[in-house]
Amino acid sequence: MSAKILQGEEIAKRILEDLKNKVAGKRLKLAVVQVGKNAVSETYIRKKEEATAKLGIGFELHKLPQEISQAELKRRVEAIGKDKTVSGMIVQLPLPKHLNQQEILDEIPREKDVDVLSSASFGLFAFSPFGRSPVGRERLPILPPTVGAVSLLLKETGMELKGKSIAVVGAGRLVGLPVALWCMQKGATVSVANKDTKDLSAVTRDADIIISGVGKKGLIIGAIVKRGAVVIDAGSSVEAGLMGGDVDFESVVKKAGFLTPVPGGVGPLTVACLFQNLVVLKSVWS
Repeated sequence: MSAKILQGEEIAKRILEDLKNKVAGKRLKLAVVQVGKNAVSETYIRKKEEATAKLGIGFELHKLPQEISQAELKRRVEAIGKDKTVSGMIVQLPLPKHLNQQEILDEIPREKDVDVLSSASFGLFAFSPFGRSPVGRERLPILPPTVGAVSLLLKETGMELKGKSIAVVGAGRLVGLPVALWCMQKGATVSVANKDTKDLSAVTRDADIIISGVGKKGLIIGAIVKRGAVVIDAGSSVEAGLMGGDVDFESVVKKAGFLTPVPGGVGPLTVACLFQNLVVLKSVWS
């Protein structure tokens, strides 16, 4: 038995082709703020820039020094947010450790927050399915890009999430936290492993679905995967110039029912979902 490979890249191409027709004739621009250097971040930024070229959307990269102060970075992000020519904006994570990450992210206007990382946007998303607020007055019309990508990949498996056991490995803002919240909203039983989890196999071995977003090569091996499980690899790391994921592909492909590759799985689909968000936010809150 060998797992069926979930090709996120193919789904992403269809999404971008559809978006190309929707944005034709519209003036849209994505602004990206990058602080310092990070090999994985630079790969994703390049993918976003390539996508803007295909879609005919403007692209603006603000490369800022690693040692930038909190006050200066806040000022720069606030200024970009107020720029009327910018339709959507991203502060590329991770930020250097001397910076208060959430304080910076909160400078992103909700109507331009394509990553759903500001407290205002994430709060609406977290309250309930698809971001309906507890009083029903506001509704977030988008999902965090990684959640959108995971939802589309799970749809390909035909698996219903309600009642399923899901192991989320990693609790970061881009993958683990939003994915875990979304899975709970869908009625799944969710276990989350973080850097302090002593026995990872205790979390993963009985899971129907494993979603990993740590960025540590070979973290998920076949021995800790339930036979027939869906394994979604949302982790990224770069070694010797090559991008890899969290999953040891060779051992897991023999155990899993479905498996995403890296590259070509979650990554390109996340980028496509980000541009879906940009188009939706522009139409809803412009």
